[in-house]
Amino acid sequence: MGALSVQEETAQSSIWPELNLPFGFWEETRIAPNILVRSAAFSTLDYTGGAVRPEVMEPLKLSALSQYKIDQVAGVRLSQTDADLFFWLLSRLYRYGAPKDRAWVYFKRSEALTGRARGGKTDLLLEDSLQRLIRAEFSYEALGVVGRTRLLSSVERFDEDKPYDFRVTVSDGVAQLLANGDWMALSGTEREELAGDSLAKALHAFYSSHITVYPMFPATLKSLTGRESMQESKWRHALKKSLARVQEVTGWAGCHLVENGDNAGKVVVRKGVISSRSRKRVASVAKKSRKTPTTEPCDS
Repeated sequence: MGALSVQEETAQSSIWPELNLPFGFWEETRIAPNILVRSAAFSTLDYTGGAVRPEVMEPLKLSALSQYKIDQVAGVRLSQTDADLFFWLLSRLYRYGAPKDRAWVYFKRSEALTGRARGGKTDLLLEDSLQRLIRAEFSYEALGVVGRTRLLSSVERFDEDKPYDFRVTVSDGVAQLLANGDWMALSGTEREELAGDSLAKALHAFYSSHITVYPMFPATLKSLTGRESMQESKWRHALKKSLARVQEVTGWAGCHLVENGDNAGKVVVRKGVISSRSRKRVASVAKKSRKTPTTEPCDS
């Protein structure tokens, strides 16, 4: 058994909270701490091709809703593909209830590819993502609790004759991020349908984390999704398309940037199920919007 990397840390709390869902955990359920989806912890930039992820050399203040404070203090910037993997690992950790001892997750490589076909490139992407989740470290303040944690503390690779390919240890500090009910259950199926649109993934997670959704200025979402440097006209264009994509996938009754009326200039999201006729119309609009890219490649 070979270790990719190991980072030991002192746990602030080794007590993992119970996470109760009315109908239990389904295979497609994803678990996410609210602070990570209500902040810019996971970037919406696509680090593809020759793009280099920024290395955090000193504390980096991340935009977040007012009830949170979060800085990344080590590692490279994380992306929505890293979020896919981490949320899947948390759901796997909890599939039989809260961990009682070590927060170990055993899995086969094919299980963790989250919708991608297995192959040399995707296998490498998986291991790279695991490494990023080990290295990334955050300091935070949430619901009056101040802490500091990595997301994963170790990743071990098993020999080929073992029933699993990996054993991952989720950092004990993550337990505190899930405490006091400050977490959400996310639809993995819907998230996979949003593949290729990192902004739509972030918007989907953000709005899914709220029971009551209030109108919000695009500038706030621009900051929360890490798009501050994006030209305003391009930002609004990308925002509209990604919102349409989210509505198509979720079937929410409303998900758009309002042009007129009391909420003019704000993003309004109304949950609930729309009629099949309306859903087909939304799908048609979203399909047309996907003719041009929805994400902004990262150049640095």
